[in-house]
Amino acid sequence: MEKKHRTFYSLIIASALVMVCLIAVFYVRLLNKSISDNTISSISEIAEHDKEAIQSSIEVYWEELHEIYERLKFHECDTIQKAEERISLEGSPGKFLYVCLLAEDGTVYTDTFETYIPGDHSGNGELDLLKYFANGEKKVIVRFDETVWKGSLPKENILYGIRLKDYQLEGKKILALIGISGVSSIQDNMVIDSFIKNGEARGHSALVDMKGNYIVDINKEVYQNEQNNLYVHLTESEDSELTNKEVSEKLLNQETFCFYHTHAGERARELFYFIPFGEEINLYFIMSVNEEVFLEQTRAFTTMSIAMLVISMLTVISMLLAVMRYQMKTIRASEKARAQKEFLSNMSHEIRTPLNGLIGINHLIQSHIDEDGQRPQIKEWLKKSDSTAKYLLSLVNDILDMSKLQAGKVDLINEPFFVSSLMDELAAMQADNIKSRGVTFILEKDIAEPCVLGDATRVKQVLMNIVGNAAKFTPEGGRIRLSVSQKKTDAMHVTTIYQCEDTGIGISEEYIGRIFDSFSQEGNGTAAEIKGTGLGMAISKLLANAMGGDIQVESEQGVGSIFTVEIPSVIVKELPGYLRTKTEADASEGSQAAAGRKENQPTKILVAEDVELNAEILLEILEMEGFETVHARNGKEAVELFCQSVPGEFDIILMDMQMPVMDGCTACRKIRSLERADAASVRIYACTANTFQEDRDLALESGMDDFLTKPIDVDVLLKKMSRR
Repeated sequence: MEKKHRTFYSLIIASALVMVCLIAVFYVRLLNKSISDNTISSISEIAEHDKEAIQSSIEVYWEELHEIYERLKFHECDTIQKAEERISLEGSPGKFLYVCLLAEDGTVYTDTFETYIPGDHSGNGELDLLKYFANGEKKVIVRFDETVWKGSLPKENILYGIRLKDYQLEGKKILALIGISGVSSIQDNMVIDSFIKNGEARGHSALVDMKGNYIVDINKEVYQNEQNNLYVHLTESEDSELTNKEVSEKLLNQETFCFYHTHAGERARELFYFIPFGEEINLYFIMSVNEEVFLEQTRAFTTMSIAMLVISMLTVISMLLAVMRYQMKTIRASEKARAQKEFLSNMSHEIRTPLNGLIGINHLIQSHIDEDGQRPQIKEWLKKSDSTAKYLLSLVNDILDMSKLQAGKVDLINEPFFVSSLMDELAAMQADNIKSRGVTFILEKDIAEPCVLGDATRVKQVLMNIVGNAAKFTPEGGRIRLSVSQKKTDAMHVTTIYQCEDTGIGISEEYIGRIFDSFSQEGNGTAAEIKGTGLGMAISKLLANAMGGDIQVESEQGVGSIFTVEIPSVIVKELPGYLRTKTEADASEGSQAAAGRKENQPTKILVAEDVELNAEILLEILEMEGFETVHARNGKEAVELFCQSVPGEFDIILMDMQMPVMDGCTACRKIRSLERADAASVRIYACTANTFQEDRDLALESGMDDFLTKPIDVDVLLKKMSRR
């Protein structure tokens, strides 16, 4: 039982640990997500701030173009020469490296007084700026890396443009005013590198157009547009949460979004955050952050959380261990109290039952001692009294043995004995008992070391219990084989193996685990009919263990059982001068005398008693006192006899509480529930060896009228019988 409780509490602790671990995993994931969300929120704020700064810068450049246009109109620059002179003046101290006018036919007039005519390859060359306004754009900002422009134009430039209304030069409509500025015009207003630690950037910012071309490169490299593109960058990724197609769709829909990707040759993942500028500025601001940033922020919290969880786990385990220790003490105390109570209850029942027979026999002898005609009956009663007294003595001895063995105070004698002689003595004591039952008895010996040290009496006691049980539970025509063999463990030690194999009724799988418990008896129909103290196997187990050995049981119902006893011993090489051998004989026979019934008595009593001797004595006493009696051997038979009787036929029922097939309390409930007039009125007395208050309460709750304890006080019994 204690082992079961330990297993139960171990499972509780294991479950608690698993639960804490699951909570820890869930908490860490939740923490990581929370930190990730917070980091993304921070990135969003930074990106929004940088985007607004860039947007303001772009709008300043557009505003500058508007102001140049206003000054062109103010100074009435209506010729190409005047316009070129004015934009030349405006461009020199201004924000732009170059300023030009774009005619509706694609002709470009510059502040350097050079004209680029579409299709003219002989002059300054071809400069196609009309494509930037092909879709009706009112404002334009694009990457511009054209090299056709004469002079020292840097490779990385930004083109700003505004569409003009109703502006003509020499009859030619001017479509747009354009300014060219270096990429620094945007770079100066944004932090390209972000999340810097120890001089190393773990994040970048960039601008891309709607086709994925970088306006400001994520790596700040000198490049041509067609050679550095977002989609090329993503294609080179080893792992990306979004495909190029999905990214393109989100860009076209002007969505704000983010996703993770891992660039080729790099371990850490990056978070890409995209935020659009709006309708006028067809650009996207991108911020990328190395995942290490998240991990650093998570690590401290995770470490702290794990430490707290470990402390919590240790606290929970300590509390569980403390509770388990307290519970185990409580359970042990409760089990000890229950075991003691159960032991006392069983011992009370086992002792009172034969005492009841002795007192009843004494009463019968006293009543008939002076009657010469009753001498044969008195002799029979005396034999039964002697048999009952011996049984009671063996029971008391068994109880004393149990007490000593459980307290570890059993005295074992360690002296030389012949194994073969012990087996012969045992066979001699059991042979008649076995053969009288019509059972074949076989003795087999395979003894390598004839003389060993040990307690022959205790070994014999163990084997007597086992062989005696085999005789009880093996039906006529069966076989019992008792064998002995030995296996040497070393030069001076041997293990003697005693084995008893029978073809009896066998033991159920459920009961085989309790066969060595005190007062344990199997409750099947056949076994319940055979009486015993229920201590024999418990004593045998304790004795075998005390001698350093053990008992093993193999059994199958309806086939038989095999009991194997292994006892280790020291080998006696030099035999003593003599060894005493003792033989014992034990025979008992029971007979049942039929007593004449007195008829036509006013009171009829149904006696439900499973012990034949007790029933015989009780029936004899009642019939001597003038009562008419009927005997039921178990509760079921008592119910059946009552049902078969005429209503009012039985005046009183004496009901034993512990009976096979059906106990007395169940039988009483069934009788009280019958639909007949006398079912509720018939007087039912509990007549049992159980004397504890719980037993009294159980009897009264089942519907019994009163409680008679065994050994039955005949005077009290007769007084109750006469109470109408």
